[in-house]
Amino acid sequence: MILHRLPSLAALTLAAPILASCASDRVVVDDIGIRYSRAEFSAAADGRDLRTVIQGNPFGTPGFDQAVLGVMNRTYVGPKTNFTGTPGPTAKRDYFVSVVFNPSPDVTPFALCNSAPIPTAPPNPGPITARAAFCITGGEATAVTGYVSNVKGPDDPNFVSMIQHMMLAMFPY
Repeated sequence: MILHRLPSLAALTLAAPILASCASDRVVVDDIGIRYSRAEFSAAADGRDLRTVIQGNPFGTPGFDQAVLGVMNRTYVGPKTNFTGTPGPTAKRDYFVSVVFNPSPDVTPFALCNSAPIPTAPPNPGPITARAAFCITGGEATAVTGYVSNVKGPDDPNFVSMIQHMMLAMFPY
């Protein structure tokens, strides 16, 4: 009986990467640093504005920042957080999220958190790279990278899905 199952298991093992590549073009890689804890994120963001800096606009469309912030705010990450480019008095100054689209040249998580402008590529219809970090006092607590291609705009389901996956990886439970 075990011998009979081995060919099926081997076939599934070989087919899995092929099927996965057909399902989606996005890949999200995460880096959770020692500065991150769920309690720290809750203290920084639960019921508060969380300053969010978005750089780059791969589509060149007006309202891109607001579209990305909308996806971020609709993604459940635990604490009720208002990701915003214009934080109010509830925001804690030592915490923020940095997101950059198509950085040129590539950037490290440390560069995302030092608050300096990051050069980005001009809008183009090609693949999109997004880098994001949850920053605490100038250093990264978590960092993620997302990749997607063949998307038409910020409301494209694959682009939205990439942002959602990045959010879940950046703020793990």
